[in-house]
Amino acid sequence: MARRKDQAARREHLTAATLTVIATHGLAGATMKNIAAEAGISPRLIAYYYPELDGLIEAAHQAATDRYYWSRQRAIEGDLSPAEKLGRLMYSGLPRGEDLLLSQVLDEISVNASRSPMHATLMTLLFDREVSLYTAVLEVGRATDVFTLTDSAEAIARNFVALEDAFGLHLLAHNSSLTLERAEQQLASYAHAALGVRVTPIDPELPKNAKNSGARP
Repeated sequence: MARRKDQAARREHLTAATLTVIATHGLAGATMKNIAAEAGISPRLIAYYYPELDGLIEAAHQAATDRYYWSRQRAIEGDLSPAEKLGRLMYSGLPRGEDLLLSQVLDEISVNASRSPMHATLMTLLFDREVSLYTAVLEVGRATDVFTLTDSAEAIARNFVALEDAFGLHLLAHNSSLTLERAEQQLASYAHAALGVRVTPIDPELPKNAKNSGARP
């Protein structure tokens, strides 16, 4: 049992090192040599756990999608109104803070997804899971008369995720015409147009009701 735990810890250490390398050097720079240097071990030891580099990259991508999704899921847990949950989702969908590295990795891998069925499958899974988070919040908001949806909950949810991805791409590329604050304003503008209610992004770390969210026009 102890050996299994050690092996699991080693694999987790290797995937963490791979995520850092991808975020820093891009997917092309994710070589055994660079990953070994980041992890502080020899390339031969990496090969013991992952004989093929593609297997390690796949494990790192899987870890990134899982961590990113579950961080968003945790952000909306608890006794929160639909508007507060929506605000937290909007906040967590943009690259920032502790999730910045994961956003960089996912952005880097998404560029290569068209050339890899495995990466494409994982990106599709993440997209669908994020859409499901938004859809659930929107449906509760509609059922409780907090939101007045201008389209189906799923269609609006897909638009939210697509907007997040687009803004995230430009923010990570350091597009000087788009700031994090402006991206938040754009998401809030879409929420107002699609739901008939003013919702602003909310930092999940702030106390409940710390920001005005869900006030009707």
